[in-house]
Amino acid sequence: MDTRQKSVTEALRALLMRGDFAPGAHLMEIPLAQRLGVSRTPVRAALTTLAQEGLLIYRPQRGYVVRGFGLKEVVDAYRVRANLEGLACRLVAESGLDAAADAALERALAEGDAILRSGTLRDEDNAPWRSMNEGLHETILTATANASLIDVTRRTLALPFVSARVVHWHDFDSLKASHQLHHLIVRAIRRREAERAEAAMREHIWAATEIIARAYEAIRDAGGSAAQRAAPTGH
Repeated sequence: MDTRQKSVTEALRALLMRGDFAPGAHLMEIPLAQRLGVSRTPVRAALTTLAQEGLLIYRPQRGYVVRGFGLKEVVDAYRVRANLEGLACRLVAESGLDAAADAALERALAEGDAILRSGTLRDEDNAPWRSMNEGLHETILTATANASLIDVTRRTLALPFVSARVVHWHDFDSLKASHQLHHLIVRAIRRREAERAEAAMREHIWAATEIIARAYEAIRDAGGSAAQRAAPTGH
């Protein structure tokens, strides 16, 4: 995949994971190319790639449509993610952090602390928090140096609402609790407490599952579309 095609694929993936397109929406090459400021060729390739990842569905005579995800699918994916990232924490705790990974985790913790220091949620902190959260999870995963685990985990994270990149910016207390678990996870890894690190990461990710379930229930009771509106806090 060349650089242009890769950047277009990543940009379109980000739009899908952010919920810019409703489930069942038909994605057409020309409007997407105009929105992304590119030609139709890399857009066409990106659509094919994202369909292979399971984010889109190809339908003859209709083209690509956005896949919807029900609560069970999301919860099932979170169960898998909790075990995969829990295993990653265990492996890193057992092998130990190198200096670069340790420094990256320290920066992520400090960035999260700084964002939360205001005691409230500010729109301008949304993107920095998302970047911090993704970086912390990615640093731990990469530190395993386990290619199979990294590949399977990234495939799981490609699903909407499951990725560490997705943040529903609405609940300060949930984000604060999430970051407290970040601290616990890193502390356990540094102390080489493998079982504790694994358990803390599983709890961290399962907390998001409970939030999603509550969101789906609230939307169902209100008669809305859960697939369009529910999303986890930054976990």
